Amino acid sequence: MYAQPEDETFVTSAGGRHRFDALFQQHVAGIASYCRWRSCSFADAEDAVAEVFLIAWRRFEDVPIGDDARPWLYATAWRVLANQARANARRRRLNERLSAQPVTTGAGHDPLVARVQDALAALDLHDREVLLLVEWEGLTPTEVAAVLHRPPVAVRVRLHRARRRFRDAYEAQTVAGRAHASISPLLRRCEP
Repeated sequence: MYAQPEDETFVTSAGGRHRFDALFQQHVAGIASYCRWRSCSFADAEDAVAEVFLIAWRRFEDVPIGDDARPWLYATAWRVLANQARANARRRRLNERLSAQPVTTGAGHDPLVARVQDALAALDLHDREVLLLVEWEGLTPTEVAAVLHRPPVAVRVRLHRARRRFRDAYEAQTVAGRAHASISPLLRRCEP
């Protein structure tokens, strides 16, 4: 059910590995039970158990030997679960704040924003990703290349094509004869 960490960089000696295996086998059921009744979901409990034993693996020199290992593991589980609860509470508060925000549709909705959103939605995932990383996040094409693990020249080509596709999608939604002054700053950057 639970897999032991496989990274050999933390427990290097054969004796250390044997001791960790014994620690894991002896305490995984108890830690899993503790995490299950303290967690909101089974997935959270599994994540907590994995985190506890990952911490034990990484800080193996700090884990007491013998019977003192059990309270150390439970204390680690308690801290992991407390961190998890704080993160869940933050996420819940954010969701509540976002759901309390009025939805900008109808008369108060900016038609320019709607056209930009529609034009972005018309792009494929790769085009949209490159365009948003450059235009919204302010990354250079070289930085985007590092993020996407692509050659910088490939990102520049993708960006050029994404800008052209965005401009075409935007113009397809714009009413004929609309003044050039109303074009968003993003669209101005996309002009040839």
